[in-house]
Amino acid sequence: MSKNPLVSLEDVTVRFEEITALSDVNLEITVGFSTAFIGPNGGGKTTLLKVILGLIKPTSGRVTYHHLRRSQIGYVPQESLVNPSFPVSALDVTLMGRYPALGLVKRPGRRDRDLAVTMLARVGLAELARRPVGTLSGGQKQRVAIARALVGEPKLLLLDEPTSGADVEAKDRFYSLIRELKEEFSLTVLIASHDLTVVPRFVDDVACVARTVHMHACPSDVWDEEHFQRIYGTQMEAIFHGKVPHRMVEPHAKAKPSRGDPNKKPRRKGN
Repeated sequence: MSKNPLVSLEDVTVRFEEITALSDVNLEITVGFSTAFIGPNGGGKTTLLKVILGLIKPTSGRVTYHHLRRSQIGYVPQESLVNPSFPVSALDVTLMGRYPALGLVKRPGRRDRDLAVTMLARVGLAELARRPVGTLSGGQKQRVAIARALVGEPKLLLLDEPTSGADVEAKDRFYSLIRELKEEFSLTVLIASHDLTVVPRFVDDVACVARTVHMHACPSDVWDEEHFQRIYGTQMEAIFHGKVPHRMVEPHAKAKPSRGDPNKKPRRKGN
């Protein structure tokens, strides 16, 4: 597999008024790899995706794209970008993914429509192409969102909390599909998730995000209790399959202060 960089982040910091969402992020996204951004809710995973996507400009630092245009980035957000009451079909929504490549003036042609039909078929929705998107189930809408992202013929695919609310079986089917699509279309994939079940089975490496990127390595290298207690700020019970735990049972919390944090109060003896 290639070790060429696709996107590089150098000392990236993002602030929203008085709030620092990301601080001094250094990260390299490698061509052909799948990476999971894991971490607590509010830790900056979505912000990091949007920085890479170009929707959020860093307050400081630099984002470098290596032989990658913005139109070659596919994005599946947490929430649908289409109002479910709007009278459009699954095919119409999928075709929207061609607009960045076409520009503001050119209208979709025969090839664009054929490509949209092909991508809907690839995610298992060929028979529902003409169905109003508002009548589809949550899982079907998610697959339409994937088809819309793929129809733009991306090199990089970003997914933000794509299995929120899904049961374990549905998550397995979803990530199996993403893994197949990654190989079939030679994609680089980034998945933001706090669902730790995604990491050991479906990605090549992980980046632990809690205001910054704490580590970036293959899952077996980072999967130990001390790392996750520092990042999630909570005790975790893990079920082990081999060396890789993959279940959290307590709610996520904000990251604890580091040992060198001057604001951390000393623990009193005898307590």
